[in-house]
Amino acid sequence: MRLKILEQTPTLLKLQLKPAAILYWFFGGLFVAGGVLLITTLAKTTTFTCNRVEPTQQSCQLITKSILKSQVKNWNLKEVLGAKLDTTTDAGNSYPLVLVTRDGSIPIDLVNADSTQKESKAAQINAFLKKNSREAKLTIHEDSRLWTYPLGLFLIASGAVCIIYMLMNNIIICILDKTLDKATIKREGWFGKEVVEAKLSEISGLNIDAVAIDTVTGTSSTSYNIVLNLVSDKNIYLAAGPMFTAKSAEQTLDAIASFLKLD
Repeated sequence: MRLKILEQTPTLLKLQLKPAAILYWFFGGLFVAGGVLLITTLAKTTTFTCNRVEPTQQSCQLITKSILKSQVKNWNLKEVLGAKLDTTTDAGNSYPLVLVTRDGSIPIDLVNADSTQKESKAAQINAFLKKNSREAKLTIHEDSRLWTYPLGLFLIASGAVCIIYMLMNNIIICILDKTLDKATIKREGWFGKEVVEAKLSEISGLNIDAVAIDTVTGTSSTSYNIVLNLVSDKNIYLAAGPMFTAKSAEQTLDAIASFLKLD
């Protein structure tokens, strides 16, 4: 939060506060981009099926569907030679599962499975493909949308909240007028203006507790707000939320306390 004293006399103090928008834009954009990337790259369904029904239906099919595209590959059962883990490619300590065909290797993209689970899937496929196997059908299915959609939407919503939160609190004007005995807080944002007023003399009797720093501690950071404590036990906050840094909160508190001559 950036503090600017617009006007100061013995009877009037006018402060302008602007949020440090860079962090809100950065984290907001980061969360939104992360959510979109998660949904577009990892949210998919993968289904691999093989049928052995004599004498006509002996085929295998791989279907991959995502929000951007769908792919379908078909083979005759005799064209599928087996399945294995591609140990030449290490994707986050989880080797890709590939289907070996006469035309080459095709990846079976399993997002939720680790190497052990993929080895088990490869063993299932290889067991089915054995000539002495009596299984009529094999199905391997995975739907990563069950967790990627909720997490992706949560990230997008969190990013949107950061951006909207900043836009709602574009400029804050704090006016303390001893002549009119009035404290006025104006919050101007892209979505409108909010005005909060109170009698200056009701701010906790103008004692040392009249103005305080409200601290909000998160998992990885601490934010602050300035609160005016009223005699009626109601509180007036300068910002709609904890948007101050420790330094800007201390500067704002000192400016108000000095004007009100709080002991």
